[in-house]
Amino acid sequence: MINGRFKLLVDGACPLCRREGELLRRLDRGRGRLVIENINDPRFNPAIYGKTRDELLDRIHGVTADGRVVTGMEAFREAYQAV
Repeated sequence: MINGRFKLLVDGACPLCRREGELLRRLDRGRGRLVIENINDPRFNPAIYGKTRDELLDRIHGVTADGRVVTGMEAFREAYQAV
């Protein structure tokens, strides 16, 4: 559970992914409705989400407030809806 926020799992090594994450962060305006997590951070543990790093790198993923993992367009819809 992430306290009513949506978490977007972003490839921090990808310039496009970083840019999209930063845009969403700005749209959030510090309200805390969206959390961006870098899946390339050495401290990141993909097993928390029942995935491997390669699976997470294959397509965009996000985590809803109730812990459900969503992928693809649904992850973007949830992220933009949060902000």
